Amino acid sequence: MTGERRRVWNEETQRWEDTGASGAAAPPPLPQLPPPLPEHLPYMPEPPAAPTVPSPVPPPGGGGRALRQKTLTAAAALVVLLGTGYGVHRLTGDDGSDRTRTAATAPPSEDGVPTDEDSGVGGGPSSDSASTSSSPSPSGTEGGLPAGYQQVDDPAGYSLAVPDGWERTERDSGVFYATDGDRDLLQIFVVTEPGLTPYEAVRQSSKNLDAQQPGYEEISLDRGAAPEDASPAVGDDAARLVYAYDSEKLGTRKQCVEYAFTADDGKKYAMVAAGPQDDWSATEETARVALAHLSTDGAGAAE
Repeated sequence: MTGERRRVWNEETQRWEDTGASGAAAPPPLPQLPPPLPEHLPYMPEPPAAPTVPSPVPPPGGGGRALRQKTLTAAAALVVLLGTGYGVHRLTGDDGSDRTRTAATAPPSEDGVPTDEDSGVGGGPSSDSASTSSSPSPSGTEGGLPAGYQQVDDPAGYSLAVPDGWERTERDSGVFYATDGDRDLLQIFVVTEPGLTPYEAVRQSSKNLDAQQPGYEEISLDRGAAPEDASPAVGDDAARLVYAYDSEKLGTRKQCVEYAFTADDGKKYAMVAAGPQDDWSATEETARVALAHLSTDGAGAAE
């Protein structure tokens, strides 16, 4: 029959298929295509990134143990500060100014003596240097003085012999008699620390100088070492420090001697003589003559 459809077995595809009138198998239906994409795709924002949480940093040195150690250290520091409160008060005046430093506690100056911290230069006069009214006056008792020396009644309350032509100034670290530029000098001051012996005073001076002066050398440190011809005012409780260092200010090496002693008026004094090392014999003689003619009977004291 023309145009009759019938089912036949297809050996290639291994299935029954409907045929047309010609007996050929009908072609398989075409696959359905997907719908076309839109011309512009909609914008899809990226999801926000999750916040980063930093990991905890462990305390250095082992957690809680290190924290406990820091707490103990802070507590110990507080105890030390409270214990040194009196010492700080002793090193400053009631008005907060630095007026009571001694060689045992004050840092040395460029001249190897306690620093005048008001002016910042140990060798130079401070802003409150002695006025004309406080200048020393020649003493009427000059018997036995070597040539080139004069006996002066110092306004600080003592009398001593100093080389001719040396100028007197008052600085925060004591009374100075010195040549121009402090090439040679003589310094005297009262040791104010309670209970500090003369030997302890000069020993502490040596430690301070060693830490702060370039080329420092402790030459000798002795007890009971006052000069043989020292005045009775010097007493038997005395100590002496001899040292040298490189003076950057003068560009030379200086050698100095510091005497500390308990005077007959009950006060503890310190006296420093300093000069170039090449002139050590002259420096030593300056200190010896000053101590040989020292008097603490109140000569020259202000009314």
